[in-house]
Amino acid sequence: MVKMLKKYQKRIILCISLFIICISAGLIAVNLMSGDGDMEYESLETEHKTEMNQKKDYQKADLEMKLQDTIQTIVEGSNPLVSINNFDLEDHSETIVAVTLYTDPSNEITEESKIAVENLILGSFNGLAKDNISINVESTER
Repeated sequence: MVKMLKKYQKRIILCISLFIICISAGLIAVNLMSGDGDMEYESLETEHKTEMNQKKDYQKADLEMKLQDTIQTIVEGSNPLVSINNFDLEDHSETIVAVTLYTDPSNEITEESKIAVENLILGSFNGLAKDNISINVESTER
């Protein structure tokens, strides 16, 4: 009888040990899986957003350069700097365009030239309000 009790006692200890090992392994697996949620992986969505931001930045820079070139032909003797803020590829209602015309003190920018620049900018953006356009003239010494 004592021999049989020792035999069952060993089996019970073995079963309890295996049970503890299984529970521990399960807890470790759960902690590892929940830890993955804290890590940030670059996904396809992130790559797509990055590509869209790059596309937006390139289009914005290209538009700024084209506007500068065109304004320079409209307002002769000026060196324009165009800055576009809040640029959105589809909705231009929040876009703000600032134009600074650098010119010699002897070269006066007419009101007609400013209106022509304003109309050029309005034609370049669908839905842009006139209030979102600023045109400044700065004198430069040569």
